[in-house]
Amino acid sequence: MKKILIITVSAIAVLIIAFAVFIKIYVTPERVKGFIVPYAEKALNRKVQIGEISISIFKGIGLSDFSIREADQTRDFAKCKEFVLKFKLLPLLSKRVVIDELRLVSPAVKIERGPDGKYNFEGIGEKEGPEVKEVKPDEAGGLPISLTVNKIAVQDAKFSFADAMKELPDIKSTADIDISIKSTDGSNIFSEGTVDLKVDEITLKKPSEKHVRNIPAGLTYAVNYNLESKDIRVDRADLKIREILASLKGDIKNMKTSPEVNISVNIPKVKTSEVQNLAALFADLKGLVLSGEIAADIKLVGEIKKTETLKANGNVALDRVGIIYNEINAMLDGNVKFDKALMNIDLRATIDKNTAEIKGTVRDYMKDQKINLNLYSKKLSLDALIPAGKPADKTSAGKSTPEKPSKEVAPLNLKLTADGEIRIDSAVYRNMNMTDFYMQYKFRDNRLDIPKLTAKAGKGALKVNSLIDLSKPGYAYNLTGNIDSLHADEIVNTFFPKAKNTVFGLINLNLKMNGSGTLMESIKKNLVADTDFNIKEGKLTDANLTKGLAQFLNIQELETINLRQANGTVGVKNGVARLDSIFTSDDLAMDPKGNIGLNETLDLAFDLKLSPRLTNRAMGSNIGRYIKNDAGWGMVPLKVSGTFAKPSYRVDIEKAGKRIIKKEADRYIDKYLDKQSDKKKKELEPIGDILKEMLK
Repeated sequence: MKKILIITVSAIAVLIIAFAVFIKIYVTPERVKGFIVPYAEKALNRKVQIGEISISIFKGIGLSDFSIREADQTRDFAKCKEFVLKFKLLPLLSKRVVIDELRLVSPAVKIERGPDGKYNFEGIGEKEGPEVKEVKPDEAGGLPISLTVNKIAVQDAKFSFADAMKELPDIKSTADIDISIKSTDGSNIFSEGTVDLKVDEITLKKPSEKHVRNIPAGLTYAVNYNLESKDIRVDRADLKIREILASLKGDIKNMKTSPEVNISVNIPKVKTSEVQNLAALFADLKGLVLSGEIAADIKLVGEIKKTETLKANGNVALDRVGIIYNEINAMLDGNVKFDKALMNIDLRATIDKNTAEIKGTVRDYMKDQKINLNLYSKKLSLDALIPAGKPADKTSAGKSTPEKPSKEVAPLNLKLTADGEIRIDSAVYRNMNMTDFYMQYKFRDNRLDIPKLTAKAGKGALKVNSLIDLSKPGYAYNLTGNIDSLHADEIVNTFFPKAKNTVFGLINLNLKMNGSGTLMESIKKNLVADTDFNIKEGKLTDANLTKGLAQFLNIQELETINLRQANGTVGVKNGVARLDSIFTSDDLAMDPKGNIGLNETLDLAFDLKLSPRLTNRAMGSNIGRYIKNDAGWGMVPLKVSGTFAKPSYRVDIEKAGKRIIKKEADRYIDKYLDKQSDKKKKELEPIGDILKEMLK
């Protein structure tokens, strides 16, 4: 027994020594280099360099200073400080090399895009020039062996990207890789392992240069790859970027032709503040504060190249996701669920003290989305949703410098349709209270159609329909609406705050308007509108127009004018509003006509009719007697110029003069006729009537 053991050990020792001698003699560094370099250069179409090669039965094969040169051969495209293969000894007896470990130390790859837009990897693998004669292993003294790799380790790998065109961000990153590769039947490769990545620096170049540094990421995976079908099965892929984790598993088929995915993605609950911290590295999020948590569980199926075939199943859950940005303080709660054809939205939104339910669906959400979205709220304070805005920034000289857009907004080209309705039981905007607010909307071909918008305010109501064409530069719009018995003060105070508390009464209004443009000059130029209005039991008070009239006539009572009735029409065209109106009260009547510029300039003329008690106080008693009629009412023709803020009144001298001349001529004719005898008076009366008609 002892002899058998000695013989066996001796035989094994002899075999090992013989094999070592075989490796030393046959598998030489020169043979290995002669085998690798020609094949690598042919495959890559680039110059390949290898430093020293060491071969050992126990330590494996080692390459140092391996590099792939740039096309111009002046610099390294990729390089590796050390490349080591550790193999098992016994499989070598059957001409198989089982790699226990493949280790790369300090590999580095530099990707560059030149000023001409070409990348430095272009041309790798292309067959250029005369075909290189294939070198057979026997001719090169190669290694006629099979190869299996159990483990790959990459230490201190470096990757960089630089763009001379300054369009894409520059990137510098490092990684450590520890993976294994196994093949059981020669057709399937199974790989698993971990990748620890750190983005050392990203240089963003637009809109201004910004450096983002030190972003850690990690990947743990298990993947099976079929060499024949080119299908990939992902058993596990867990990606972590900072504190954000995403897990993926599923299949990718037809990789060579048209890749099809059947993938599940799970994002466990993550704090939105972590998402914000990551995004803040790349974008200016000053003023934004996120809170709450978000989670997602989605399955994606379809062809990657044909997005219309992609379908999703799953759910995105929002758990008290808070959004604070400048004057907005909002919170979202609820979920968005997917199936293959439909996305269901069920959210509860809170902005300050306002709460609304948002429900709807999205069909064909991967392409040409068809959206149906409805909103309901019991009570909304629109003041919180539509802030008044902040004062314009001041220059060092103290003058405001608001930014003015230089051109009209670009047209939209959205491949989606949408419709729905908005219902609000009670809404408040500034001083205007509305109930039963209801709006229908449709979005087709980049045109927003609002066929119905109704609301009640007090005992009154409003109805509006409009169409906005967003497919044209600067947009185009038309609107038709009517107001029935709304309080004029609420309308004026809400939409014309500069005229607050100046107009009162019940107003009826019909409006038709159309126009285009988002720049103020375009709006003024293109706006065309026709309006007729009627005010009952109204009042004009404390307005610049009434104050100016009171000062001009020296009648303080005219600062407040109580109206029995006011009606008229307004037509807008070419930046000018044409007014034709009548205002009546117990003490006056007037019929303002003329032009009002959309820049607030005034060019109006009207006859002001004053009651007897006001006539004698107007313009002095001497003038008053010339403007009185037989009933004692005075008639003053006036013209108004200036602006709403600073109106300027003056008497229409030409018109007033004609009236005074006529009045005096009538009085003279009547006086002359009174002096005549009855017989003579009858003879002259026809002549007097003719003269009066001529004076008219």
